[in-house]
Amino acid sequence: MRKNVFFLLLLLLLLLTLSGCGDSIAPETEKVSLTALQYELENQTLDFDNMWFFQQIEEQTGVHVDFDVVKHSDWTNRVNLMFASGRYHDLILRGSLDVEDYGVTQHVILPLDDYLEEYMPTYFSRLPIDNAGRTLPSSDGKMYYVGFLLSQGINTNGHFFINKTWLDKLGLSVPTTTEELTDVLRAFKNGDPNGNGLADEIPYEATFADVNTGLYNAFSAFGIPMNEYFVHLSADGKVLFMPEEDGFRACVEWLHSLCQEGLLDVESLTQGSNLWAAKVNQQKAGYFTYWRLKNTALSDDIAADYAVMLPVHAEGYEASLARTEDEIEFGAALTIQNHDIPSSLHWLDAQFETENMLVAQNGKIGDTLILRGDGRYEVTYVPAGNELYKTVPIICGQFFAPASYYASVYVPAAHRQEKSAYCALYDESGVLEEVPYTLLINTVPITSEESARIQQLYTSLKSAVNAYLVEFVTRGVTDERFADFLAELNSIGAQEYVSLYQTAYDRYMKGLSAQ
Repeated sequence: MRKNVFFLLLLLLLLLTLSGCGDSIAPETEKVSLTALQYELENQTLDFDNMWFFQQIEEQTGVHVDFDVVKHSDWTNRVNLMFASGRYHDLILRGSLDVEDYGVTQHVILPLDDYLEEYMPTYFSRLPIDNAGRTLPSSDGKMYYVGFLLSQGINTNGHFFINKTWLDKLGLSVPTTTEELTDVLRAFKNGDPNGNGLADEIPYEATFADVNTGLYNAFSAFGIPMNEYFVHLSADGKVLFMPEEDGFRACVEWLHSLCQEGLLDVESLTQGSNLWAAKVNQQKAGYFTYWRLKNTALSDDIAADYAVMLPVHAEGYEASLARTEDEIEFGAALTIQNHDIPSSLHWLDAQFETENMLVAQNGKIGDTLILRGDGRYEVTYVPAGNELYKTVPIICGQFFAPASYYASVYVPAAHRQEKSAYCALYDESGVLEEVPYTLLINTVPITSEESARIQQLYTSLKSAVNAYLVEFVTRGVTDERFADFLAELNSIGAQEYVSLYQTAYDRYMKGLSAQ
């Protein structure tokens, strides 16, 4: 009996020993570790390595990423230095990247076409929606990067706003022509509509060389959908140079007349957006352009005084404001030294799963984001300051949501609905240019050589155009000075600038027709 017990105990000990040996030769699968060059906003400090969101993605994928974080101001330099060093990170995340140069020309980032369907099925499934993926291929037809798309139905930058409180106080209607607008601005200047007994009203408030709060938007009244690049597309595909178009001189003459009468703030030619906002918030501005009113630099009580209006038009012209389109930004790329392509793409794709993606942009479920009964997600509140960046990457993360898909899964916050409503109004009213200028600037692929030459010409043209605009608005324009203006632009290379864009656009359209 004792012998049997002894043998049973010996057998049990042997089994336990074998079990222990089994554990030692079959360890758990180790996590994959990757490195990433990660873009960071200039005015934010994000702890990517310890961020809650990326910890969740690591748990879901078994992929750990060490982030090398780079501020906006140093981003381009650090990217260049990395590639020049010969030692590359596995991933490049957000910011911007010259895909034509690093992909098509230097071949230091990987084309992803052969991998996406297998290793990024979620992202891959979104590319056909609204034909969103059509702009991703580079000039050689290959896709070198993962796109970032936040599609919200936005079709222009700055909308026109007028102080409705002042209009009502003075018994005036919303103007529709430049003549009517000029009369309204005079009434704002002379009628003390803010009621403080001082002649401190600023009828027309603006910044200068931009299409949000800038004077560039004024050209829409004269049929010119002005943008920062001075080129746009006609309906039949011809690249046009704005300073040479009918209406350009008429607009600067009108702006000069406003400046002479004190109806346009002369500081608009030099001030930035901070000073612009400060003046508007002092209850001094009658008319301006802006992205929207809610959740902006304007205080709520000031914003309540304003109403959106359609662009005015001058006699003999139809209003035409710059049109934009959903722009696919750079999201991510894999370098040729990436040591685990499947894991890298798996880690990226997890961030495009619907809930993960919306959480990355809006915060945790139950905190700032809820799942409604209709299956769509909705933001319940936006934390003060920039608290969200402590837990989620927001604009520094990955996102790809074509318009129809986005609408099916997400209820936009009130300020986003405000912007979309303004865009719909402008589109329905026919005051936007027919072809988005961003198609030419952001979508049409250009070679690295074309890009370098365009940038060189653009820098010189922009300097000349803006210098002459300041002169024309403040001093007026004569036949002789306007001829000098056009001659200088041509000597810089305006025709070559247009020709480069025309060649790239024609090549792009030929490629589309061949598909």
